[in-house]
Amino acid sequence: MSYDTNHVQNAGGTPERITGIHTFTDLVDNVALAALYTNIRSKGTATGPELVDEAAVSKKTVYDYLSTLASAGLITDIGEENSATTYAAEDFELTLTVRDVAVSITPSLVAVLSHQDEYPVIDRVLEEHGLLTFALAHDLVMDHHEGEVTIRQIGDLTGLSSGMTYDLVDAIYAIRDFGESASSPETYTPSTVDSKQHNGDETEE
Repeated sequence: MSYDTNHVQNAGGTPERITGIHTFTDLVDNVALAALYTNIRSKGTATGPELVDEAAVSKKTVYDYLSTLASAGLITDIGEENSATTYAAEDFELTLTVRDVAVSITPSLVAVLSHQDEYPVIDRVLEEHGLLTFALAHDLVMDHHEGEVTIRQIGDLTGLSSGMTYDLVDAIYAIRDFGESASSPETYTPSTVDSKQHNGDETEE
């Protein structure tokens, strides 16, 4: 797996050389770090004490993570509020290329990964298929939400089993608050099938 540092950049900005590349990869491996970054980004701005109150890790770990994220340019110190440093999260895109297949690590993907402890299917996909496949599946679920691909196509393109695909779609829909995913296989009665065939309709998830 190669990490193309020339493609790591603030969204919409000029590409810059990143020295803390390991921090970007840590975001996809460390649920607590991903959750902290995602929390700051979702709030717009947040102070250290606010983040400590909401974090599942110790105060020391929170401030260590804030220092790590700041050093990598993933968060920015934008001033003080009630004598506490206020942080804002920076958008980014990291392109991973494996055997000429490229996928992107983005804040959207990191937000999903931060819920790994709540949705076992995320851990299963990562353990059994790896980050590249997970990132590809995530992008395809976004396309599914836009009506551009079917769940069956997601499974075919990623190599995930149908059950794992359905579970992952449901999990990502719930995390992203997309509403009902309509991922459950539809049940047809013989009369329904006959009617659809008679009308020349084709169905797919």
